[in-house]
Amino acid sequence: MENTESVAPGVDHPAEVAFRGACRAFEALSPDFDPDGSRALFEEAVRLGGPDMLWRVADECLDTEEGPQWMSRAVVSESVPGGITVDPNTLRIERIDGVPHQKWEIAVESDDHARAVAALTAAADRMWTVFEDGGERTPEEVEYGLIDLYNPNFVDVNETVPSVWMDCKDGIMPHMARTDLRIIADELRKAGIRQAHLYTPSTDA
Repeated sequence: MENTESVAPGVDHPAEVAFRGACRAFEALSPDFDPDGSRALFEEAVRLGGPDMLWRVADECLDTEEGPQWMSRAVVSESVPGGITVDPNTLRIERIDGVPHQKWEIAVESDDHARAVAALTAAADRMWTVFEDGGERTPEEVEYGLIDLYNPNFVDVNETVPSVWMDCKDGIMPHMARTDLRIIADELRKAGIRQAHLYTPSTDA
């Protein structure tokens, strides 16, 4: 199986130094905690570490007020101009009664409905084997419970939209989201779709 987990820079890499410094500031929560200073360190980590660092920052900040913003920036980083693009609200983090949840649905807008459905069906077969760390495992590893991490309870395709929906119990898992987006993009290309837009339908839709 393809493993789409990102590899962190070495501990001495400036991006990693900035990221770990920001994480320590978050964890400390000292009386003199400086959110602007921590945010600046995260921005520096992203500048030096590239798009994959956005996903790590989103994961670190998922329980904060800034979590939705980092998630939005992370999903957009998966866009390929002129190819498969990703809407900023895709797999968004929402607050329901003050509690953050993630919206686990990805729809495809393209000029070939049938191929989009075929691509999503193929993607769904892979997405249930993606775990919270972003790793895609074999069906056997999932079936026999060899991975002690969370993966979707259920994955289904809505052929009308078309879209794929995952039952993740409202969990917020940026690394899983990253891999899911990459799987869908991969299956769309395999199906012959070179241009498409990925998005999560609005709650009221």
